Amino acid sequence: MWVQPTMELRFNREQNHMERLTFIRRYSKWVKSVPNEVWSRQQASLINSFLSSSKNFQMDLQEYLEMKSRSKAATTQTSAQTEVNRDGSQP
Repeated sequence: MWVQPTMELRFNREQNHMERLTFIRRYSKWVKSVPNEVWSRQQASLINSFLSSSKNFQMDLQEYLEMKSRSKAATTQTSAQTEVNRDGSQP
């Protein structure tokens, strides 16, 4: 049975990895170059926005566990499919 690739598999992982590293290096350079009060204030603002957003997206424990279970199953299935394709055999 063929499984449609997930969104994660539709982009170039190496390019994504390099972009993340570039961002991290640029951000760490910025953090080192500004006073603690400046980046600390921005960090607090980011964390506060995450907390505020989380209040708009509430999920009960059962829904969360079901979501995690589906995600794990999809990841396991995608990983198994990838391994099958790497050795050349048919799914």
